[in-house]
Amino acid sequence: MSPTNKCTKRKKWSQVDMRAALEAVRGNKMGYLKAAKIYNVPRTTLFRLAKEKGTSTEDLIKKKIGRKPVFNKNFENMLAQYALVMEEKLYGLTMMDMRRLAFQLAIKNNVPNPFGHESAGRYWLKGFLARHKELLSMRKPSGTSFARANGFTKQKMDEFYDNLTKVYNEKGFTANRIFNVDETGLSIVQSKYPKVIARRGKKQIGAITSAERGTLITVVTCMSPAGIFVPPMMIFPRKNMCEILMKGAPVGSIGRAHPSGWIQTHLFTQWFEHFIDYVKPTEASPVLLLFDGHFSHTKNIDLVDKARENYVTLISLPPHCTHKIQPMDKAFMGPLKTYYSEEIRVWLRQIIDP
Repeated sequence: MSPTNKCTKRKKWSQVDMRAALEAVRGNKMGYLKAAKIYNVPRTTLFRLAKEKGTSTEDLIKKKIGRKPVFNKNFENMLAQYALVMEEKLYGLTMMDMRRLAFQLAIKNNVPNPFGHESAGRYWLKGFLARHKELLSMRKPSGTSFARANGFTKQKMDEFYDNLTKVYNEKGFTANRIFNVDETGLSIVQSKYPKVIARRGKKQIGAITSAERGTLITVVTCMSPAGIFVPPMMIFPRKNMCEILMKGAPVGSIGRAHPSGWIQTHLFTQWFEHFIDYVKPTEASPVLLLFDGHFSHTKNIDLVDKARENYVTLISLPPHCTHKIQPMDKAFMGPLKTYYSEEIRVWLRQIIDP
């Protein structure tokens, strides 16, 4: 019989009934047949459990059925912990990796096993994951570059937060005077699609988009922990700016044009002037601005000069760490793109009669 078609009508009896039946038989109050009928438990199961001497009733009714695992609990826990350690180091084990590892572990420790072809079987792995379902699961990882993996270290984080704490203590910034700025690219073609109701079994489900390939627009956003948002700057991929492109933009937003559509050093300086006009830093009320290490931020002499003149303290986040500690990345950009894509989908439905 195929393992996927095995009978599942096993151990359907109640533990309370089986406990009462075992106590009745072991106490010589009634025989197997009568106890099985009265307490509605399988007679053969009751006979088998009652014959096991030296085991308590509680252990008998909780005893697992089926084949014993190839490895004992210690070996299985070692495998589970090793899988978690490798995942933490961004070298997660695939299903085939775990099967080969189990085979090597069995051979090295002379553990009797039914494995063949230098790897454990699929059903061993299925059982292993089922036994550790509260700890392990199969997940699809997201790509992390080598630079990011090696850049996010405790030493770098300690240095950054020591510097941040020193600045806090010197100038006493409040939540409404601390800002984080970041850029993101928005495409005119929605990048995220919600699930839709469709016919079961259909192989491919389509959704209308505004174009085959989208044009990228850079949006410079800035906010404070107190909930203060600086009106964004939008950079359009064109040579000359047209003010009609800003129709419907948030009040106070500014628009600029560049052939690439990406942020540039002079454009970020212009955004910083817009930032100063909006937050109005003074000597009595200075401002702290956090940003990433993009060249338009860190290799910008005009920016540094304007910051000194206008009582703005600049702190750059450690390189290759913004995916972990940048507030705009962690809390704002994801929801922004989700809602933006939904607005495009709703707009397309309104202008195109289905």
